[in-house]
Amino acid sequence: MRDRAGGYTGYWWEDPARLVLMFILPLYGLLSLDLLGEQKSIARIYFDGYYAFVGALFLMVLMAAAWLATAEACTRRGPPTAAVELSPRVLDLVFALALFGYVLLLSGILSHPALLVAFVRGEANAYDMLELKGRITGLSTFTQATAPFVVLYFYVFRTPLKGLNRYKIYFAVLAVLTLLRSFIFAERLALIEMAMPLALMVVRFRLGGRYSRLLSVGPYAAIPLLFGLFIANEYNRSWEAYYVNIYDNLFDFALERLGLYYSTALNNGAGIVSVLGWNQGHPMFTFDWLLHFPVIGATLQPWLDSGDSINLFLNGYADPEFNNPSGIFVHFYEWGWFGLLDAITLGWVVGRSYAGWRTGNGFWCCVHAVLFVSVMEIMRTPNLFSGRNFVPVMLLIVVFRWFAREAICAASETRVTEIDPVLSR
Repeated sequence: MRDRAGGYTGYWWEDPARLVLMFILPLYGLLSLDLLGEQKSIARIYFDGYYAFVGALFLMVLMAAAWLATAEACTRRGPPTAAVELSPRVLDLVFALALFGYVLLLSGILSHPALLVAFVRGEANAYDMLELKGRITGLSTFTQATAPFVVLYFYVFRTPLKGLNRYKIYFAVLAVLTLLRSFIFAERLALIEMAMPLALMVVRFRLGGRYSRLLSVGPYAAIPLLFGLFIANEYNRSWEAYYVNIYDNLFDFALERLGLYYSTALNNGAGIVSVLGWNQGHPMFTFDWLLHFPVIGATLQPWLDSGDSINLFLNGYADPEFNNPSGIFVHFYEWGWFGLLDAITLGWVVGRSYAGWRTGNGFWCCVHAVLFVSVMEIMRTPNLFSGRNFVPVMLLIVVFRWFAREAICAASETRVTEIDPVLSR
């Protein structure tokens, strides 16, 4: 999708401002009406008309900030930015980091293969597997290098590579590991964090306007895919273990539970502010990335962490099983009305990244595909400032700061790599 000048415009949903206006706000409205009506699946309702207004205001501020950031970047005067190229060897580095993270994450499972076999046979569930999940602060989070690998793969190889090569093998290995992580530990978000950037990069650099009618529907067309993913994830996690005796069929179970994940997140967010207090929390969500930093995180925890208060709320006033706090109300819990500054920050970042996305060049182009997940999941989880985003963003900064070169300088090496056999080096 290009304008008359040949510049990339894309589809409406690639623009965060229009995504919020035409997709997230309508869904927020439907969920709000459901919570304000006769909601029978949630024991305590904290979400009322006031919180519906506060949440809508947060989303509208985010939308306005994103639009202004994109407009400012696109109308800025000056010479065009030089095309930036990367050596394919950066993919070797990023893959190594992601693989290192997965080895740590799956170390407990690998040392107990019998439990993995039991899980495949349906004799063990995700809760049994979670007990063996490897968690080393600041190291196991290198699994988050998967998303940067995806976007950098398409950025480095803007035209499809012919034949098999090691980079395609890297891609397949990370895809399999992400699927394992998603199903073994019931981490749907891990799969979304890989699949969504993949979809964006394919649309941006591969399709060239094909399937435009389907893609114009955008995220609405992806809802059935999300539904299928939810069924696949929850089958071993909770359906066979418990809910098979409560619901008539798997479809009804998945439909109700998927809706509850989003409606309870909004209700939990409103409840946190209502019960724990407006502007009463430590900034654990804003500085989540710092809390998960090795050594430093443990030192700063007394000043930044409100986890005990959140857990107290979930255990005493809500449902610990549905523990997402939404990515909207937690900012008011931490900062009061100044939480709107977080909306402005998020809006500016994704608006600026969309401007880079349209040029198809440099750091901002790649980081847009990574941060897109934070916007899509904002009603359910506060992802922008989380440790899950810190590794991808910092890794992309390092790559483009120290490994980027102008297109002319990198062209010859790229041509050589494109005909590189699988294990040539």
